[in-house]
Amino acid sequence: MRSVIKSILIITQLTLLPTVTYASVKDSVSAFDYYIEGVREYAAGESSSADIMFSKSVRMNPENDAAWYYMAMLRLMDNDSDKALEYLEKAVSLSPDNQWYRLTSARLYANLGESDKAIDIYNALITEAPEKSDYYYELTDLLMRSNRLDEALGILERIDQLRGATEITGNAKYEILMAQGRYDEAEKQARKLDENFPSPRTALALGDLYKARYNDSTALYYYRKAVNMDPEFTPAYLGMAEVYRINRDFFNFFKSINIFLSDRDMNPLMKASYIEEVIFPSGIVPVFRPQVDTLINNTLNAHPSDTAILSMAGSYFIALDSIDKGLELLRRNVDLHPDVKSARMAYMGQLYYTRQWDTLIPVAQRTIELFPEHFSLKEILAIAYWQKGDTEAAAGLYRQILKVIPENHPMLISCYGSLGDLYHELGNRRKAYRYYEKGLRIDDNYSPILNNYAYYLSEEGRNLRKALEMSRKTVLNEPENPTYLDTYGWLLYLTGDYQEARKYLEKAKIYGGDESAVILDHYAETLYALKEYNLAFLYWGNAERLDPDMGLAEKVRERRKEADKR
Repeated sequence: MRSVIKSILIITQLTLLPTVTYASVKDSVSAFDYYIEGVREYAAGESSSADIMFSKSVRMNPENDAAWYYMAMLRLMDNDSDKALEYLEKAVSLSPDNQWYRLTSARLYANLGESDKAIDIYNALITEAPEKSDYYYELTDLLMRSNRLDEALGILERIDQLRGATEITGNAKYEILMAQGRYDEAEKQARKLDENFPSPRTALALGDLYKARYNDSTALYYYRKAVNMDPEFTPAYLGMAEVYRINRDFFNFFKSINIFLSDRDMNPLMKASYIEEVIFPSGIVPVFRPQVDTLINNTLNAHPSDTAILSMAGSYFIALDSIDKGLELLRRNVDLHPDVKSARMAYMGQLYYTRQWDTLIPVAQRTIELFPEHFSLKEILAIAYWQKGDTEAAAGLYRQILKVIPENHPMLISCYGSLGDLYHELGNRRKAYRYYEKGLRIDDNYSPILNNYAYYLSEEGRNLRKALEMSRKTVLNEPENPTYLDTYGWLLYLTGDYQEARKYLEKAKIYGGDESAVILDHYAETLYALKEYNLAFLYWGNAERLDPDMGLAEKVRERRKEADKR
């Protein structure tokens, strides 16, 4: 059943009619009496009583078009658009000359997305009453929403012929021409508007046109014209700021953009998007950090409680190492908007990034309570527990996810992989490998599972050929991943292929493995097997310096004794 918001249609004002006293004898109450009583109840806001009266009226006299109309309005109040249309069509059929019934039908069809029917009605109404400009305006709006832009332009021309050119129709023509990509004609239209109806809005439009054509001096002329007409017209300052930014005139850029960002009446979401999509990627921040801090603070002062601004500003300060200030802004965002998921996600994301697990856990728990249908939130909490060392709690959360996650969900394979890792940490290798196998049945080329599964098999020293094949896939998938290169190199070492092992472990070292004591230890073992003792001991020394807790000292002493005997 089609549904439409009650306020979509403009319901005509009703004049309260005198109260009709019911007759004492039932049979003496006429259809008209019921109709009048229905109108009285309708005007009083008693829709149920009105509906009963109108229904009785049309049962006695189905030719009462007005009663059908009011019943249609009552159905709209109930969001029953199907019945509303049925009753409206009945009213129109009984009184086809009633323009109000037909106009109401056109509006209803338009808001139900049945534009063609609505347009036909509007055209018929205009033919019958060409002097009524409201029909033209409503039809123009509908044609524009239906992307029938040439027809909309034609209607606007008819309005101008009827009423004379106006700023409203001129702006509508400009917008249509711009939407059609007819930029030269749009420019002519804007110039005509500027000549006949000069306004800051028209000057801004011309400034934007010339800026898009890289005619910066003319663009600035029109932006300045706009603010000269109205110094409070801040959208023009945004246009000016962009011209200055492109021309690297940063003094005037910051001067102009701060006027725009400080305006409380400008859309905060637009400001946040501009800062995130234009200013941040532009390279301005490292060079002009104090000035960018100022514009961020000006934006915050203009919109101290807006969720998009608080998220943007919080993330900005955290990225530039003002972590406490950034987290405070994100926490304030959650306090002000506790039921807004995006605010909570922004805060949790930064708590995750800054590894503040103790703070993240209660925030994630509350977020899950508020949005229980979003099972992916449980993974954030699971990771926080995991990082805190509570592997049992983490595994429990992943098991909860498995109960509700759809079989074809892309997150399923990573859940299996995480459970495999967790059960391995818990010492339950059989369960760990079972989850790895489940994941690989979804995608036998999924590198995170292949790598960890292979590495744990290498630690056990069993199924090394299977482990080697799994690991080989990972280095084919990501040939510059030092972790995968290390696993593959180490398995080659364990299977006795020392030369190949050295090649892959050297690659692991080149792609970041120099910072890993484990990779350097594996590389040293391989060099030792190749009888390159001095080089092996050099890398063992480097590994021990990186991680003294690995306990390499005793092993290295034993290796030195062995080397001295050879």
